[in-house]
Amino acid sequence: MKKAGMAAAIMSTAVVCHAQSSVTLYGAVDDGITYTNNQGGHYNIQASNGALGSSKWGFLIKEDLGGGYSTVARLENGFDINKGTMNNGGRLFGRQAYVGLASPFGTMLMGRQYDLVLDSLIGLSASGRFNGILATHAADVDNVWGDYSLSNSIKYISPTYAGFTLSGLFSLGGVAGDFSNGKKESVSLSYANSALSASAVFSRIDNPATSIYDATANPVTGGTFVNPITNPIFSGYTSAHALQVAGAGVNYRIGAALLGFTYTNTRFDDVVRTSSTPFSGTATFNNYEALATYNVTPAALVGASYDYTKAETAKYFQLNVGTQYSLSKRTLLYATTSWLRASGVDSTGKQAVAALAFLTPSSTNNQIAVRVGIRHTF
Repeated sequence: MKKAGMAAAIMSTAVVCHAQSSVTLYGAVDDGITYTNNQGGHYNIQASNGALGSSKWGFLIKEDLGGGYSTVARLENGFDINKGTMNNGGRLFGRQAYVGLASPFGTMLMGRQYDLVLDSLIGLSASGRFNGILATHAADVDNVWGDYSLSNSIKYISPTYAGFTLSGLFSLGGVAGDFSNGKKESVSLSYANSALSASAVFSRIDNPATSIYDATANPVTGGTFVNPITNPIFSGYTSAHALQVAGAGVNYRIGAALLGFTYTNTRFDDVVRTSSTPFSGTATFNNYEALATYNVTPAALVGASYDYTKAETAKYFQLNVGTQYSLSKRTLLYATTSWLRASGVDSTGKQAVAALAFLTPSSTNNQIAVRVGIRHTF
């Protein structure tokens, strides 16, 4: 009887622990085909992973501690479905890897996390709403699409009061004797109700070449620098001592329609001239995006947006059009197209060419890409 009672107590305890803790496996698989009219002087047809967002899988962990407190953790991997390889510089959990505490006073997280620029603006932009990676602003220079995550970071997310949420992030550089080397700071304020969503964000990152772009060494004036960025829209500025992004966006829903506007200012401070970055000084990008979407039916969405980017010595004009059709709550088909036109002189000191994000640049000032695909979430 004692053994039976003990076994019953152990089983009861196990059930309680299970009820108070959860581990959720989640992910997305996204693939498609892209036609581009000009990549390096030739048209191209290629398989394209993650057009509406990277293929990924991850674990979301939560343990209820009682009294409104809980432990939270997330491990998230990004991968290329066509190659079977890991994205994010080959990191196992390169998208997110954090642990923290949630409480009535907010949530505190530590680890590798998304930049607050992405957290604040991706849901208000055309790339997040309907057109995916092709609609990113000027090679994702502002990181609204989330080309990079932030390592060694501490993030605070406040409770939501009257629709407002405040977030802050600080990342430790981790360099002995130079506390500011690789330091990252960010703050955002967001608001949401049934019809209106808005957000404003500021982010500053020291030594971006090594701290976010994965260069092997910090650039030195006049030295040899192996540039990790190949897109000429901003590759000539990656030797900056600091990267600063400020932005704001708003969406307003009217029935089945949604209208939106996003602005970002991206500044590369104190760019040093190296073997692969001929510019020196401060370089600025101002991006303006206007978008509109319409739900033709609950399952069918169409959208269009226009981007204008004024770079330091170049201008970029981009038109995006896309549509999505949901086969179920988890599976959708999509078609997107983007046209980019460039003028002026790019960051490398050459005649600006069109270079849609994550595609080989055109040999001319125009580039058009059309993509069709399927996305399944689980």
